[in-house]
Amino acid sequence: MQVIVLNPRGEVLLQLRDDVPGIPYPGRWCLPGGHLEDGEEPAAAAVRELREEMSLDLPPSCLHHVVTARRHYGVEHTFWTPLDLDARRVPLTEGRAVRFHAIQRIRSLDLGYEDDRVLEEFFAGPGPR
Repeated sequence: MQVIVLNPRGEVLLQLRDDVPGIPYPGRWCLPGGHLEDGEEPAAAAVRELREEMSLDLPPSCLHHVVTARRHYGVEHTFWTPLDLDARRVPLTEGRAVRFHAIQRIRSLDLGYEDDRVLEEFFAGPGPR
C-alpha cells in the first residue's frame, strides 16, 4: 500500500529510504507506504503507516483510492491525499528524509518499487478527483 501525498502546488511527497543492507531499494526515493497487517484494510494500513513513519494523523476519509494493481513485488493499493505541510518539519521514524518534488524532478530520480510508473499513470489519468 502506498500514498501519493500532494501539496497545493501539485508536488509529491517522497520518502528517502534508509541506506541499509537487507531492505528493498535502500537509499532510494519512494512513495510513503508499507505492508498490510493480517486482516487490515488497505486504507487503514495507509493511515497507520503515515502515523508510524511520519507522525501524520489523517482520517481514512482523506484518502482517495487510485488503483489496486499487481506489481512485480505483489498487489499494491494506491491512494492519494491532498496535504499542505512543511516536509522539513515531519518527524521521521523510518527513512532518511521526506521532500516534496515536482513531477519533472521525479522523472529524473531513480525511484524504488514501481513508483515512477505509478506516478506517471496517476498524472496522465484524470487527476485528483
